[in-house]
Amino acid sequence: MVSGGDRPLAPQNNTGVSAVGGAGSKDGVPNIDYTGFAYGQNQATNQQASAAPMGVQQTTPMIPAAALKPVVPLTAPSETPEREITYGMPFGPGAGPEVINLPAQQPSDVNPSVDIIRSMYQQDPRNVDLGYILETIDGMNG
Repeated sequence: MVSGGDRPLAPQNNTGVSAVGGAGSKDGVPNIDYTGFAYGQNQATNQQASAAPMGVQQTTPMIPAAALKPVVPLTAPSETPEREITYGMPFGPGAGPEVINLPAQQPSDVNPSVDIIRSMYQQDPRNVDLGYILETIDGMNG
């Protein structure tokens, strides 16, 4: 009889394995019972912890692939052949940047990087990290 070691044919069930050691459980919720406090304090601490259950991680909904436009290869013919190649650029023939529907830019005396962060946040206002960065920069500036 073989004991231990690699057993590739044995059933593999790692459901109860947890990154927090022995605090794992089969349903993925950590089983945390606090111990080691002064006499009578363990029960009070555990009751307080169970009164405020752990939150559930929220996920961002995925956009179904059918709702996305197909990718146009770079070598495909132009979808707007009547426009100049410099359409929307501040140089060359054709209309300039005023034809592009961009959000209004706020002037920044700090650094051109702030303008980039601000425009990224305007494109995706749900990005809380960019919002926090802008709040911090605005708080430092006045």
